[in-house]
Amino acid sequence: MRPPYGEPNPSMAPVMSDYRRTLMLVMPAIRHGLRETRPVSVKHAVTEAALVAYLLGQGYDFHQALRIVEYWERYESFPM
Repeated sequence: MRPPYGEPNPSMAPVMSDYRRTLMLVMPAIRHGLRETRPVSVKHAVTEAALVAYLLGQGYDFHQALRIVEYWERYESFPM
C-alpha cells in the first residue's frame, strides 16, 4: 500500500514522522479515551482523547494536556 503522504521530496523534511514514535506519544491519550468510554458517551471520550493528543503534539506532556482538557470540560463548552 502506498503511503498517503506522497513521494519523498529530497528538498523537504518528511511530512510524516516516524509512526512508532508518534503512536507512543499519543498512546496515553488513546488509553485514556478508551477508559472514558465507560462512564461517558463515545463522542465525549473521543473528543477528549483527540484534544489531549493535539496538545501532546503541541509539546505538552500527557498530564499537563489532560489537566487542560479537563479544565475545558468543566468550565467551557464540551460535547457530552
